[in-house]
Amino acid sequence: MELINTKDVARKNGLQCVTFHLGDEIYGIDMRYLQEIIRVPDVVKVPGTPSYIRGLANLRGTILPIVDCRLRLGLKRNEDTEASRVIVLTAGNKKLGYVVDQVVGVISIHEKEIEKGSGSETAADFVEGIAKIEKGKKLIMLLDAKKLLNFRDGETIKEEVEVSKNNIIDIVQESEKKNTDANGEQLEMISFKIGEEEYGIEVGSVQEIVRFSGEVSEVPNTPPYVLGVISLRNKVLPIVSLRRLFNMEECSFDERSRIVVTSISENGFTYAVGLKVDLVLEVLRIDKVAVTPVPPLLKTKDSEEISGICKLNEGSRLVYILDPKKLFSYRLRESADILRAQGGDEEMKVVDTKDEEEQLVTFLVDGIECAFSIEDVREIIRPTEIIAVPKAPDFVEGVINLRGTIVPVIDLRKKFGLKEKNRDDRNRIVIVEISGRHTGLIVDSVKEVVKIGHSQIEDAPEILMDEIDQRFIKGIAKFDETNRMIILLSVEEVLSGKEKKELMAIEEADN
Repeated sequence: MELINTKDVARKNGLQCVTFHLGDEIYGIDMRYLQEIIRVPDVVKVPGTPSYIRGLANLRGTILPIVDCRLRLGLKRNEDTEASRVIVLTAGNKKLGYVVDQVVGVISIHEKEIEKGSGSETAADFVEGIAKIEKGKKLIMLLDAKKLLNFRDGETIKEEVEVSKNNIIDIVQESEKKNTDANGEQLEMISFKIGEEEYGIEVGSVQEIVRFSGEVSEVPNTPPYVLGVISLRNKVLPIVSLRRLFNMEECSFDERSRIVVTSISENGFTYAVGLKVDLVLEVLRIDKVAVTPVPPLLKTKDSEEISGICKLNEGSRLVYILDPKKLFSYRLRESADILRAQGGDEEMKVVDTKDEEEQLVTFLVDGIECAFSIEDVREIIRPTEIIAVPKAPDFVEGVINLRGTIVPVIDLRKKFGLKEKNRDDRNRIVIVEISGRHTGLIVDSVKEVVKIGHSQIEDAPEILMDEIDQRFIKGIAKFDETNRMIILLSVEEVLSGKEKKELMAIEEADN
């Protein structure tokens, strides 16, 4: 599974790709860049963005731009179905979600099966090769993940310390719907290495795979194979070293180390435990008849967690299948209470006492929730008579007389290129100052005044910076508990320099 493997292993075992449908064509993306696969979420639209950017989603507290893969590749738009999914790609500090028609599965492609070239003219910028598999009967368009992530020419990936979820279970389940072996039952496993030996755990027992290189907090009075605990998305996760458990020399975390998070259920308790492994290899799908029992001679008290041996490549590759339930029933019985206590639902919350709050005036524009800082808002009024101004820009509705002051009025729907609609009694005019001059901004409705900590406001995602002149977006305010997101606008940047001059010309003409 190349997302969590080294380049050397990639060359040895072939390119691991997650494959998916867009119409009748099959596309593939290098697993190195896959974080997870999710259902199509609700999004918050961003004004002024290209049609292929659907909007922003709140993914467990992280702001995730959602892109329509069809439109990004220049294909025809299609309605989402029950099979539609979002493939979340990540590298360095970039993260994007691409909506695809249907996930097929994970496959290994050998270098000799790949031809350099491109697909259709519209997708040529993103296709880096074509894989011919099954003796050339099936074609897979291989997409360049770096280009999908908006990496510029010459830009390198900066690896950061991160905790990333790789929803392997979802991948396998999606492909399993259409790829059932007619000859018998199949076994899906996550394979990994401990030392020189290869092990596997059934996908159903794996919650996620975590890349982690931070500090592990030690827990007093625990056996040596319990390394300690980490905070995983604000929850406590105990970490067990399989090297120590198997009486092998311990090694430190490196760029290849991973934590395989398993869920253990016993005696009415369910708790998660992270198993530290040296290297995760791939997702294996094999016939159960290929699994042989452990020979009686090898069965000992210290090996009861091995439920079977899988022979691959005509017996030259052996994978020992671990049963987490037996692992915890025998080898970790003495630590079960400790692990349950450390791995419960308790959350580790960090409170920043210096986190200053900001008050925002929130409002709707074509269903998009936006906000200005309350300091930028002079007043909010109901719509009044607007006098049209000849030769004014399209987004300028005209001017109003506000207690003897002539105030130009801008329709934010028109300014952001959104669909126009007839005004009703919910419309309001928000009076702000732009370049020292009072200006009215027509919005669909004003919602409320909210307080939010500065730590809850993030910069606009990089793809928005690349695709639009988004200086008018100061940031994205997120509310983790409700998945609510608000686009925080900059009053001074709502208009470009040229538009400000045009607005000044209107005022001078009126004066």
